[in-house]
Amino acid sequence: MLLDVSSALREPGKEFAFIHPENIPPQDILGETVTFENPVRMDGVFSMTDDTLYIKGKLTAALTTRCANCLEPVADTLVVPFDEVFTHVDNRAGMEDEEQLSFQGSKVELGHLALTLAVLELPMRFLCREDCEGLLPENQHNQQANACQEELDQEHPFAALQQLLTKDQEV
Repeated sequence: MLLDVSSALREPGKEFAFIHPENIPPQDILGETVTFENPVRMDGVFSMTDDTLYIKGKLTAALTTRCANCLEPVADTLVVPFDEVFTHVDNRAGMEDEEQLSFQGSKVELGHLALTLAVLELPMRFLCREDCEGLLPENQHNQQANACQEELDQEHPFAALQQLLTKDQEV
């Protein structure tokens, strides 16, 4: 979506408030999918001085992913302050610096900025709660597996053959 800044172009130096919705597609971050509830919201103020557009405000994004320890769903909200500078580029100039934020005409594309702000603010790991111990420790997992195996052995009609196979493998 585009943010209309024509009012700032007509009245340089004056600040204008804005609320801008932006869609961010699901992102694969280190093998985990982070889904943003769309649209995320950018709100703040913008003003224009010469060929420079100043935009400051905050991005608010609700997201869902999985806990790094136990793989349970996790919902979180990011609030990211930003203060960015865009350069107004004349169509005839054709001079665009890839590292510099720029726009043409009277509308600014904020999709890439929203994505960058949201992804850079993500924590290294998401946890469902601070004290999440995760999946069962290895010894508890083995104990549960052994208990399940014993239960299966008692129900299985060829359980006695399983014991013979085990004895032969030990020799």
